[in-house]
Amino acid sequence: MRGGLFMIKNAYLSIKKNIGKTLILFILMCIITNLVIAGLSIQNATSKSMEQVRTSLGSEVTLSYNMRNMMKGREKGEALDATIQPMTIEMADSLKELQYVDHYNYMVNTSVSSDDIEPVKTNEDNDSTESKRQLPQMDQPRMLDQNDFTVVGYTTMAYVSEFTKENYVLKSGRLLTEKDNQTKNCVIEVNLANDNDLKVGSTFQVIATHDDEEISETLKVVGIYEVETTSQMGGMMSNRQNPINQIYTSLKTAQKLNNSTTDISSATYYLDDPEHIDEFKELAQSKKIIDFDIYTLDANDHSYQRSISSLENMQSFATIFLWIVIITGSFILCLVLILTLRHRFYEFGVFLSLGQSKLKIILQQLIEIGIVFSLAFALSLGTGKMVSNVMSSILENSQNQQEQPKMEISDNEQQTLSSNDKFKEKNIFNKAMQAPTDTALDVSLTTETILQLAQITGLICIVSIILPSVYILRLSPREILIRKEM
Repeated sequence: MRGGLFMIKNAYLSIKKNIGKTLILFILMCIITNLVIAGLSIQNATSKSMEQVRTSLGSEVTLSYNMRNMMKGREKGEALDATIQPMTIEMADSLKELQYVDHYNYMVNTSVSSDDIEPVKTNEDNDSTESKRQLPQMDQPRMLDQNDFTVVGYTTMAYVSEFTKENYVLKSGRLLTEKDNQTKNCVIEVNLANDNDLKVGSTFQVIATHDDEEISETLKVVGIYEVETTSQMGGMMSNRQNPINQIYTSLKTAQKLNNSTTDISSATYYLDDPEHIDEFKELAQSKKIIDFDIYTLDANDHSYQRSISSLENMQSFATIFLWIVIITGSFILCLVLILTLRHRFYEFGVFLSLGQSKLKIILQQLIEIGIVFSLAFALSLGTGKMVSNVMSSILENSQNQQEQPKMEISDNEQQTLSSNDKFKEKNIFNKAMQAPTDTALDVSLTTETILQLAQITGLICIVSIILPSVYILRLSPREILIRKEM
């Protein structure tokens, strides 16, 4: 106990006596600690960003037709529909029980007409369904657009992306679930409902024509939604292509109108994590019932792969950066401490002559460094908060730029943006003082980060004191005293 107090007292006196060198060590440790915080912040930021990318992009894999292979296998002049082989529920079912699949959804779409309701016209040139029916058959073009509506049937609407992404918003009633499969319930758009005085509980009839045979179904409205945003509104569309004239039904109802109880248009599988997409595809390849020369599993994960690849590179950079800080920081501290300890040869020689062990001398140096380090560490927690806020702001700006569409800008606008960028650079201090608005990207110092910081900087201090001490204390007391003031 007495020996410990003696070492602490000597350490304090040594720090007080060599205040200039102690100040240099203090500043150096503050710099190293903040660099470590920057590296840890980059790692935390990239981890959070990867998690956000995974969440935003989802993990959908769709079984659909391989159009490229179908075009290659098509004879010159042959109609595309002659090369299509129907996708069956049996094919889709073979994949729904595979590992990594959380949910699945089958889809059928078919075009229909109606004598009970009028479509929301896309343009004035579109004639009504009734007027088209009055035309001679030979005058009607051979195309699906002679129908004014599209019926889309799903296993359930719970996972339809337009609704989960809130491009379409439910205004009244409810969406269809798996329990609606045996019903004639439907969900329609609010403008279609208003134009035809429909509400929840109303019924209307739709008609599908296949090989001159008409199939009719009377549908009951159980939900009304509104199209908030869509990429399909541009261009010259027919009524049937207008999303406002889209009618959602159960899968079974859509199959009946499509004149097939076994065929579907596509199947979507929702995996537990986007990282398992490749593994799921490999498992699917073992299912011989599916000809993958005709069909393909499309994950639409190109943007995900690009984003993850970029973030993984940034994470690797952060790891390399941390190692550079550790090695360089240790090396610089070692040099400073060697120069400091060389001027304390006489002190060490006296201690050794008095019988004090080399281990205790090293422990005293660790106590000295520990005191300086504690002060630097405490200060760095405050400055490190600002470093973390800057890193969070940079990441948040990067995310916002990725989400915003790229547009052509004029020279004047470019000059305005450049001046704005300069203004933002001047306000970097403000960024350092404020946490990011997106809490998901906040990489502020946490208990875990502080512990990691303490471990890394503590390791640097231990290495930087042991190496110089071993270099000096390997000498005998006599050799040390002879080298006094060297």
